Amino acid sequence: MKTRKIITSLCIAITAMLAFTFTSCSDDNDDNGKTTPEYYQGIIAYTAGAGNYGKNQGTVGTILKNNLGEFMYSGDLYEKANGKGIGDAQDVLPLNGYVYATSTSSSKIEILDVQGKIVKTIPMPNKSPRYLASDGEYAYASAYSGYVYKLNENGIIDSVAVGPYPEAMSVANNGKLYVNLSNYTGNGKGKYIAVVDLKTFKKTKNIECGLNPYNQSVTDGKNIYFVCYYDYTRNAVVQRLNTATEKVDSLFEAPMIAYNPATNSLIAMTTGYDDSWQPVTTGFFAYNLTTGKKTDYDFSATKGAAQVDVNPNNGDIYVIDNPSYSTPSVLYIYDKNGKLLTPTGIQMDYSVQNVRFPVLGK
Repeated sequence: MKTRKIITSLCIAITAMLAFTFTSCSDDNDDNGKTTPEYYQGIIAYTAGAGNYGKNQGTVGTILKNNLGEFMYSGDLYEKANGKGIGDAQDVLPLNGYVYATSTSSSKIEILDVQGKIVKTIPMPNKSPRYLASDGEYAYASAYSGYVYKLNENGIIDSVAVGPYPEAMSVANNGKLYVNLSNYTGNGKGKYIAVVDLKTFKKTKNIECGLNPYNQSVTDGKNIYFVCYYDYTRNAVVQRLNTATEKVDSLFEAPMIAYNPATNSLIAMTTGYDDSWQPVTTGFFAYNLTTGKKTDYDFSATKGAAQVDVNPNNGDIYVIDNPSYSTPSVLYIYDKNGKLLTPTGIQMDYSVQNVRFPVLGK
């Protein structure tokens, strides 16, 4: 939703911050010998773009490699496959040979084939679907209606009320879904993580955390890591929820995180704003979850990082650089140790939100 994004960006500027991770696989082998299922046809990742403000030019694209082994962007896969634009695209989730896409302003969820062609459109008037997560079998979509929806390729199977303005989510190894309940209305009550038992698909409780958990939620399987954006008075803080004890503790300040299983680390990026209110990257590091040690990476390639994601199989780090809404986003890819693999960056579309990797189903 573009209005939400503009408001959030203003808060980020003032507090020096910006805005899941899925069990997934790519066209590279991981340490367990898993590969992307053949039906993804060599696609490494899918992207969701909201488009330039007010232009109704959202996109669903892909990242793949050409014959020279170079990373490249497909352009708008959705428009090529369907002869029309998607409207806005908030998030995407490739799962079991399909691609789920949420559109907040257009208030719909679409199920696509791997090449972006519409399989099913699910209109959701006044519900405003937001973020996606998966347990490897089903997709789950949060929505501003206050619900999380359970889906497969046939459509919505079930729904559960979780609380006001749910955002990013993660599925832990204990069979539970953890949902950020944001402080969207600014009333100070958005300071909880909702817990949903996936076996019964019932909400079991709220767990209190810092104010305004929003669009960052990742898991290492046993713990959930998320970012609390608070308000104008302090910077964003990364918090950890231990799913066994349900204790929440704070780790460090950063507005963007991703989990890297290759190094058992949280990859974090920090940003601020220059005198012209243009976003500037101020930090890029790995936080080792075993030792608590920080390892700094070189962030000189990125001007104003907007999102970081990790390919869970080989540990490659994907950084979306999006210094303004009036220029296309640029993607920089680093290896697991922070070495830049794409020196000139990969130009994408406007306001790309996320990079998501195919999920290996059950």
